[in-house]
Amino acid sequence: MASTEGTRLPWSTRKRDAAPRGVFRHPSGTWAIRYTCGAGHIHKERIGPIKTDAVHEYYARRSRAQREPGWCPRAETEQARAQAQAAAARERARIRFREFVAVYRVWRQANRERSWRGDSQRLKALSAHFGNGWLDEITARDVDSYLVGLIGAGRAKATANRYRAMLSALFKHAMRDGHVTGNPVREVPQFKENNQRMAYLTDAEEHALHDALPPVYRPHFTVSLHTGLRWSEQMGLTWRDVDLMTGFVTVPRSKHGEARRVPVNSTVRTVLVDLATRRQRPHDPRESVFAPRPTQAFFFPGAVERARAALADAKQDTTRLDGYVWHSNRHTFASRLAMAGVDLLTLKELGGWKTLSMVQRYAHLRPGHLQAAVERLVSTSLGSPAPALNRSGTSPQLARASQGALVVRAK
Repeated sequence: MASTEGTRLPWSTRKRDAAPRGVFRHPSGTWAIRYTCGAGHIHKERIGPIKTDAVHEYYARRSRAQREPGWCPRAETEQARAQAQAAAARERARIRFREFVAVYRVWRQANRERSWRGDSQRLKALSAHFGNGWLDEITARDVDSYLVGLIGAGRAKATANRYRAMLSALFKHAMRDGHVTGNPVREVPQFKENNQRMAYLTDAEEHALHDALPPVYRPHFTVSLHTGLRWSEQMGLTWRDVDLMTGFVTVPRSKHGEARRVPVNSTVRTVLVDLATRRQRPHDPRESVFAPRPTQAFFFPGAVERARAALADAKQDTTRLDGYVWHSNRHTFASRLAMAGVDLLTLKELGGWKTLSMVQRYAHLRPGHLQAAVERLVSTSLGSPAPALNRSGTSPQLARASQGALVVRAK
C-alpha cells in the first residue's frame, strides 16, 4: 500500500451532519440555520434541539427572502426593539386627566394667560367630569358626548365651544409633553353659534340702567358705552395709558395680543378728569384708572333687574334687557355708531375687531343703506334720471301718453 504521509487529502464538500444545506449543528449542541435575507445579508440563527424545527425555519426564511425583497430580520428586530421601547416610554408617561389638569394649571398661571380666570372654572368642571381616567384613553366620542351634555343642560353653544377650545389647548400641551400622541378634539366640530341677536340700549334704557347702578360703578358703565372697550381691557387700564392731551387711551394688550389706541369723546374725557381728581396715588402711573375692580357678576346682573323693574313701572318695554350683560355695552357702542352712519371699516378700527366680517352684523343698522343702494339703479337706468310721480303713483309723461291713447281710441 502506498504511504499517504506527506500528501494532502482532497477537500470534501460533504456535510458533517445529515441535514439539508443551510442547517447545521451549532457548537453548543443545538441546531442552527444559515441563510441570506432579502437585503443580501448573511444571517446565522440558533433554533433549538430539534432538527425538524431548524429545517422548517430555514425554508421559511428562504421563502420570505424571495417573497419580500429588502426584508432583513436584523432591521425587523431593531424596529421591534424601538417599538417596545416607545411603548415602555408611553407607559411611563401615562397620566390621569385630573393629574395633568393640575400640571397644566401651574403652566397657565406661570405664563399669565389673559383668559385664565374663565379657563380656571372650565378646568375645574372638566376635571370633575373626566376624573381619574387616563388622559390617553379619552376619545373624540367622549369629548363630543360631554359637549352635547352641556347644551342639553341648558348651556349655550358658545359656552360649549369655549369648553371645546379649553380641551383642545390642554391636549396640545399634553402632546408637547409626550403624554398623548394625538388630539381627539380635532375630530369634534364646533357648534354653529347664533351671533345675529344683539342686545343694545335705547336712551331710556341707558338712563334706567345708569341710575340702577351703584354710584361707584357708574363711571365704569359710561366709559364702556362710549369706548366699546372689553371688560378686561377697561379694567386693565392704568393712568400711564391715558393721554387726555391727545384724547386717546392705549390698551397695552388687547384680546388679540396687540396694543391699540382708542379715541375718547368729550363724555369720556369728563369722566376721566373726574376720576383723576380722586386718585389715591397721584404720582403713581401704575395706579388703576377704575377702582374698585369688581367682577361683573358682583354688581351688574342686579342692576339690570332693577332697571327692568323701573322701566316696567313706567309702562315701558323691558324685553331689550333680556340677556343683557356687560359685554352688551360693546354692542350698544357699535350699534349706535352704525346708526349714526359710521362706515364699517372705521367701526372695525374703533372697536378693535380683527376682521371686517366681525362687524358685518351691524351693517343693517346703518340708516337707509339698502334703499340708497337700489336707488342708484334709478339714476343710471336708460341714461336718465327717474321721472317724478304724481299722487296716483304714475309719472306725468305716462299719464299724458295714456290720455292721448284714449283720445285716439275715441276717434
